[in-house]
Amino acid sequence: MSDHALLLHKEPPLAWLVFNRPERRNAVSLEMWQALPDLVADAAADPAVRVLILRGGGEESFISGADISQFGKVRSSKETMSVYNRATGAALRCLEQLEKPLVGMIHGFCRGGGCSVALMCDLRLCADDASFGIPAARLGIAYAIETGVERLVQVVGVANAAEILMTARTYGAEEAQRMGLVNRVMPKAELESFTRDYATKMADNAPLSVAAHKFFVRESTKAAALRDADKIRALSTACSESQDYREGVRAFMEKRRPQFQGK
Repeated sequence: MSDHALLLHKEPPLAWLVFNRPERRNAVSLEMWQALPDLVADAAADPAVRVLILRGGGEESFISGADISQFGKVRSSKETMSVYNRATGAALRCLEQLEKPLVGMIHGFCRGGGCSVALMCDLRLCADDASFGIPAARLGIAYAIETGVERLVQVVGVANAAEILMTARTYGAEEAQRMGLVNRVMPKAELESFTRDYATKMADNAPLSVAAHKFFVRESTKAAALRDADKIRALSTACSESQDYREGVRAFMEKRRPQFQGK
């Protein structure tokens, strides 16, 4: 893998994780899937980073999917398929499990594995030139429930997920927004500046509160009996007992902007 196929650029309080293979429309190779968890862990461990943004390099694509040109080698047997599936599963889980907000900045092609990556984001902002699709049915493969289908159903609902997976067709930005696949659509020229401002404002909020709400939103998609009630209570208690809570109240009473420390 080129040392630059994945880039982590820190711009506190933000960090940008760039899929940087514009010559291949940012198609994700096996090596990139394998490298992704370490970069996400780097952003997760840095207290100066409060929001992680995913984007594609170049002007043509967010992520066009997995690098199908590798499939003859990396998905050619049960053994290689197992290695590949473990790598993609670990990469997607590390995104899903990140406690900090994860924002997808999407333009151009967002297909297949690119949709899987985007679905792990908490919020998806996209340009009006974005197009989405999961062509698995045209390749004769099936997405795993735990690392693809489940999250798709959570985001767009059963009927839309069934259509996306069974028809394998392509959706434009406006149609993707109508089904809930993306949060915002805007002119491409405005996407980066909007995303930076949007994420910076999010980073101004209390980190413990943001992390708690991120967890609560994900847990709310589960049946009540399957929710992690102990962690829910612990996160709620941590917020109410935090220095940031006291700072938030003081700032409100003093009519000033709070200075949250994540403590």
